[in-house]
Amino acid sequence: MTDTTVETAPEESAEPGEAQLPAAFEGTPPPAAADEAARASEEKLPEALGTRRLADLMAERMGLSVTAHDVMQLVEEHQALEAVDEYNGWPMYATAAALALEVELVRQVVEKRREWVKASLPRDAAAERIGWHWRDIVRMGREGRITVGRFDRYLISDLDKLAAEADGEQYITAQAAAELLEIRPSDWKYVEAAGWIEAASSYEQPVGRYRTVTVALFKLGEVRALREMPGVDWEAVRAVPKGKPSALKEYAKLAPTRAAAIKDFCQALADRHGVTVWAWCSPYSGGWEMDWERLDGAPTKAQVKDELAADPQAGRYAKEVSLCPRWGRITRRARQLLQPDTAVILDTETTDLDGQCIEIAVIDAATGKKLMNTLVKPTEPISQGAHWVHGISDEDVAGARPWERVLPRLRKVTRDRVICAYNSSFDRNIVLGDTRRAGKKPMHLEPWDNWYCLMESYASWVGSSRWLPLGGGHRALGDTQAAREVLVEMSQGRGTTFTPQAPLPGDPVPGPSDGTALAAVPGQLSGEPAPA
Repeated sequence: MTDTTVETAPEESAEPGEAQLPAAFEGTPPPAAADEAARASEEKLPEALGTRRLADLMAERMGLSVTAHDVMQLVEEHQALEAVDEYNGWPMYATAAALALEVELVRQVVEKRREWVKASLPRDAAAERIGWHWRDIVRMGREGRITVGRFDRYLISDLDKLAAEADGEQYITAQAAAELLEIRPSDWKYVEAAGWIEAASSYEQPVGRYRTVTVALFKLGEVRALREMPGVDWEAVRAVPKGKPSALKEYAKLAPTRAAAIKDFCQALADRHGVTVWAWCSPYSGGWEMDWERLDGAPTKAQVKDELAADPQAGRYAKEVSLCPRWGRITRRARQLLQPDTAVILDTETTDLDGQCIEIAVIDAATGKKLMNTLVKPTEPISQGAHWVHGISDEDVAGARPWERVLPRLRKVTRDRVICAYNSSFDRNIVLGDTRRAGKKPMHLEPWDNWYCLMESYASWVGSSRWLPLGGGHRALGDTQAAREVLVEMSQGRGTTFTPQAPLPGDPVPGPSDGTALAAVPGQLSGEPAPA
């Protein structure tokens, strides 16, 4: 498991907390462990020490650059030491037990730390390396786009890959966005008011001692896309002299009217038919997109198209509204998968990219309940690269059950369910490969129709042309839970959600405008009784 303990990130030129050994100790062979324990007793050393003093003593006796962080690794990862006392809430460990540890074990812990420090950078250095703001580095680490390890350091290879593949996903302020478009900050306000872009995030900026202001952040790629907005003469906008009204003002006047009309129509549609409706204004096309639940009696696409055209307000914008977009179909499918006894979510961790399963977890999609979560003993060693990602070592799986003993439980919890996985192609190949390697039949785990790829669906749902990392913690159970969050997010639709609202006593039943073809059909939409 990746250690994410919050510690002060050191300079990249120094190893965290590493003491400089005197020259006399460099290359000195460490004494035997038994001799060390006896020596500790003879010298009447304290029976217990805190991590820092214990690290200094171990460094002196063993000839290694031991730090307090290494001592904690020996405690937490290897269970080599146990707290025997405490001082002001800080644990203390037996001195004799620490000095009796195998020197080779301590050496491995020290080398592992040094290798990680060499392969990673602290936050600010990571941001400087790829020219991003440190807030974006932290966000990408939280989302799992960059491996974050001990001392809050970031894996250099992930940073370099991110710089090449994720350009445009950085967040910038309104001021920076205006500068990018070469317009005035006052012009940018009309860009927002026109509904062409929405803030992706925000943060609180202190102002004085007692208050803060909210600073909106916008995705760089979406700001760049505004330069291709059809019908906008950006040169004319830039040519407006200082102090004169913005040329974008006319667009801002239209947007709220269109938005209000379309939103009113969506709410009326939800009330008339008793279905949930979703509507989203696309910052890419500038138009609106709509979809709705497909329950028994729900309107067809043709019916909604006719109702939209007949609406006295929203009808003016009918050509600017797209019905049943791709994200709508994915939203409806996600809602189906979240129904009870319909689907499970699976994730695996492996020895390598195309290796064997070493951990598998399955949860119920509807409830999030854990159905299985177990380590698996492979027949090949875990690669160093994979270990850096998920933190599982060969020692961790040495006593685990082999795949053939895990398979029956997997078959049971997935039977008659859709198997959702964030990268279904990867996880399916791992499951089938280990099953065939064990000489077993995959049964219902094999057909493609039994699997559902959340990664591909999510990329289509957000309109991305490439796959999006999950952002989990790279352990099987945590990744299934993160994948379920993606499924829930997709089930909520895009933009604004409109749910049916029961009319108050005396309120008229919503229906299409008088004089329209739809209103002339008794009992269908107007609230009149249908003829017998």
